[in-house]
Amino acid sequence: MASVLWLDFEGVAVEAGLTDAIIAEFGTHPPAEGGDGSERSLAAEIATFEAPREEVESRVRELARLREGFEELVGWAQWHGWLPIVISTAPDVCVETVLEDPEFDRVTRHCGRTRQVYRWRLTYASPRGVELEEGFLLSYAAALRDAGDLVVYVGEQVGGEQAAGMAFASCTGGALREALGEGERAHGFTTLDDVREVLEQEGEAWKAAFASGRG
Repeated sequence: MASVLWLDFEGVAVEAGLTDAIIAEFGTHPPAEGGDGSERSLAAEIATFEAPREEVESRVRELARLREGFEELVGWAQWHGWLPIVISTAPDVCVETVLEDPEFDRVTRHCGRTRQVYRWRLTYASPRGVELEEGFLLSYAAALRDAGDLVVYVGEQVGGEQAAGMAFASCTGGALREALGEGERAHGFTTLDDVREVLEQEGEAWKAAFASGRG
């Protein structure tokens, strides 16, 4: 059994809005107003890119702003027996480029994967390697549950409701916190220091409760 700290990318690893900014700059048309951020809509938007990958990656490095406290949260988690995993529908051209720093070599990440053969293509695969058009986050939530892992979900983005609901506990902020509310094992956060403090206060009790089957 692993104690998994599920970290969203947008709003947790980086300040929110990076993927939208890249799509707005490199897509042949701007993101649809009120777009749902689903796998299908992101794939359709990425498919309109015409720039070479190196140019997109360079721009990601210029625009990305690591969220304050992210490095510290990852380091604390690894030191205290948590396995931090970044799981997001954001494309690898954003996720992998931001996390290329050696500081994050031990942080596993699962995200959309892009290829550029004549044109850009963004695809998603389940933990079993099955290509998906939707349900990417749920496939990982189910796989972690079926593996018997304790999962604490950390995120802010609307779209993570079901994955957060499948986790043993959650720390949510922004729009996701408004959508889910708070409860016994559902905490809100404003800063990533808040997340660390919740884990310091509740983490060992959650591990004990989960191990005993009281979750």
